[in-house]
Amino acid sequence: MISKSYKRSLLLGGILLVAVFYMLSKEPREKKFEGKTMGTTYHVSYIYPLFSNSVADTSKKVYDSLHDVDLRMSTYRENSELMRFNRAPLNKPIKLSPAIVAVVKESQAVSALSGGAYDVTVGPLVNLWGFGPKDQDPKASNKHDKHDVRAPEFIDWMLNHYPVQVPSKAAIEKARDRVGYRYVIANTENNTLTRTRPVFVDLSSIAKGYGVDQAARTLDDLGIDSYLVEVGGEVRSRGKKADGSPWRVAINKPDLSGGRPEAIVELGNKGMATSGDYLNFFELNGKRYSHEINPVTGMPVMNRLAEVAVIRDTVTEADALATMFMVFGDKKGLAFANKHGIAAYFTYHDGHGFKSVASDAFKPYLVAQKKH
Repeated sequence: MISKSYKRSLLLGGILLVAVFYMLSKEPREKKFEGKTMGTTYHVSYIYPLFSNSVADTSKKVYDSLHDVDLRMSTYRENSELMRFNRAPLNKPIKLSPAIVAVVKESQAVSALSGGAYDVTVGPLVNLWGFGPKDQDPKASNKHDKHDVRAPEFIDWMLNHYPVQVPSKAAIEKARDRVGYRYVIANTENNTLTRTRPVFVDLSSIAKGYGVDQAARTLDDLGIDSYLVEVGGEVRSRGKKADGSPWRVAINKPDLSGGRPEAIVELGNKGMATSGDYLNFFELNGKRYSHEINPVTGMPVMNRLAEVAVIRDTVTEADALATMFMVFGDKKGLAFANKHGIAAYFTYHDGHGFKSVASDAFKPYLVAQKKH
């Protein structure tokens, strides 16, 4: 027979348990944290599961995942895995982490899809046109001064280092000899990369997207199934907010004026990356030269496209595709996106301001679109 004292203990325990659950239910479930990584900032919002890791612990794990990508793939760091590979002998397979090999392999898939319009070895041409270091020698000093585009003072550096004249055809051809994604062999079975020519691999057009995916994977591993992760403008979402509404993301106007966004989208369980030319460009003799360089022609992009946003299953792929579309331009890009079922949103100069157009695959994600 159960004693009265035991029944009393059960009752008190039940009351205490109910009280704990009540207190937890009153606690705001949406948590946020932010930080700096990869030369930019990141922000994370997520729905806090009961009895999960603390916000501080979750924040640390996400930071560690982003920092790991930076340590491996940064060209800012002379001792990163990527920079060690860029210094490695030619025709010798170099053992690297599966992450780098996978990202290079992904970049090459987009390169092949684009016919070479996207290429992570385009650095020598970028430098030639004044949008990179004067000498992309991997052995060069890594002092972060105003002459190093990798420093935060990039814009000041660029304003003082425009090319005084357009490079000659001979100089462009010489730089093109050092460009070519096919000169890097990625072996995902052995996790090796091999350079067959002295190309310089720069993953800045895809690594940030990969970082977002890794941060999202970290949250998944922690049992968090509703979140919004943003790193330097690249985003990925999953699930819904605490009130049951979907996560929404703004596509901002491609200038520095602020104001009403160009569009609002609901990503669902997808990722989105953007690329634009409204910050990095120069004008010479009435012509506008973008920092986006076409690896095939060796020339800066001179189309009217100002910005493009791409939605894909992974931000890694979206990041690379966004750069590809900047090279294509809005007309060719829209036709390409519709042909291949790619969700892309193009904002372009029309002589009086900006206009936007969405591919067929992008339209289902649109919640609101600015009327021009």
